Amino acid sequence: MKSVHPKLWPVAGAIFILISLPFILQLVPPNHWSGFRVSKTLSNESIWYAANRVMGYDLLIAGVVILATTITTAIYLRDNWRLANRVNLAVIIFTLGAAAAHSFWALARM
Repeated sequence: MKSVHPKLWPVAGAIFILISLPFILQLVPPNHWSGFRVSKTLSNESIWYAANRVMGYDLLIAGVVILATTITTAIYLRDNWRLANRVNLAVIIFTLGAAAAHSFWALARM
């Protein structure tokens, strides 16, 4: 498998930040294509916006952590692409898993 150049990883963080903004700003109406789509959110518009706003903030935090980590690995691990790729992938998996877990936890409390 060919390694991804560490300087390309920050794009992932930036994408998650950009994806988060419409949900934080509550610009995405209830739909079956985008957002936190579970029966509870789809059945109540106020829960939809509240849950998706939490999800948006979780994605924003994940995106910032991913961006910071990937920039750091691009700088400090530039001579060890394999390690940089492993660190970046681990951070992406962990932060998105934590974001999903927190979003479901918050939804359960609504």
